[in-house]
Amino acid sequence: GGWQDQVGGVTDGIKYITSRPGLQQSISVSHLALDEKTTEELNERFCLIYTGQRRLARNLLRDVVGRYIGNEPDTVYALNEIQRVAALMRFELERGHVDDFAELLNEHWKLSQLIDSGSTNTLIDQIFDSCDDLLSGKMICGAGGGGFLQVVLKKGVSKAQLQKRLKDVFSDTDINVWDATLV
Repeated sequence: GGWQDQVGGVTDGIKYITSRPGLQQSISVSHLALDEKTTEELNERFCLIYTGQRRLARNLLRDVVGRYIGNEPDTVYALNEIQRVAALMRFELERGHVDDFAELLNEHWKLSQLIDSGSTNTLIDQIFDSCDDLLSGKMICGAGGGGFLQVVLKKGVSKAQLQKRLKDVFSDTDINVWDATLV
């Protein structure tokens, strides 16, 4: 653990990243081969929400690993399930099933909160609650607790609609929709 964001950031595209257990990490990056229609749909429906918050995650890895080594049932369950969900997310994207991918993204979000309750906070919960009817899937970026949220919009919902909703609810804040293009 602890290398996912760095590897994700230095390799382009949508990918599935794995490593074998152990101190010496041998990281494998598999780029997903999505058809053009799926990529277009993702680019229409995927966007980032800037929360205006920051969070340092320096102790997160130590805490999560400590709970895993301590064999805490919720943590062990959630970490194992996240691996299963990631494989299913890849499968659904490769099949072109964006809505099924979005549902798995929601499942991953719930599992992340089991691992670290600090991955969310009142503002993040309020942001998601305020636009839940517009979203098929939601998740945090990185360790959470600030920065960016990632969402998959429901079919027929535009990024402009999401932007308007967020500005109506959070008018005097930095909360904003950022367009993202998946390559």
